[in-house]
Amino acid sequence: MSGTRDNRRVQYTVSRFKAALLQILTTKPLDEVTVTEICREADLNRGTFYLHFQSPLALFEQIETDLLTEIQPYLSVKMNDMTKMLVPILKVIMQHPQAATILLTTPDSEVLEKIVRPIQAQTQSRYQTWYGETEKENLDYYYTFFINGAVGVLTMWLKHGMKEPPEQIAKVIENVVTKGAPH
Repeated sequence: MSGTRDNRRVQYTVSRFKAALLQILTTKPLDEVTVTEICREADLNRGTFYLHFQSPLALFEQIETDLLTEIQPYLSVKMNDMTKMLVPILKVIMQHPQAATILLTTPDSEVLEKIVRPIQAQTQSRYQTWYGETEKENLDYYYTFFINGAVGVLTMWLKHGMKEPPEQIAKVIENVVTKGAPH
């Protein structure tokens, strides 16, 4: 049936818009991207763009949603099984390196927050025990410090072409987030 989301032509068109936006985002921030640029890069017209999206932001949000939809099933794993959670997430990221890089490093993206939110309470309770800290603001600082280290590892892995296996990177991140700094 013409015009439905399952139509291969529609899927192909939408994928062209997504690829075009991701390509543009390698050189400029989202708030400076225009529909005209996306259409030029995708070699499609503005009318077609507006059939599927209201704005570049709506297209960006769809790319976020697509990546999160693939990652979401792995976010419910308990903290003591962090490697079991991280390895499949890293494999999803390996399948979409350009999208992952942009979404994880773009200030407008909420992907990273949605990925790490499930582990925050668990890690903060550990930090409370490790550091004898009860102030929520200070626990937030500990969490931010360790999670930014984990994001740094992930970013470096992406930047260097994901040469190491996901299991190795998952173990590094797990060590940083769950074991913290040596005492």
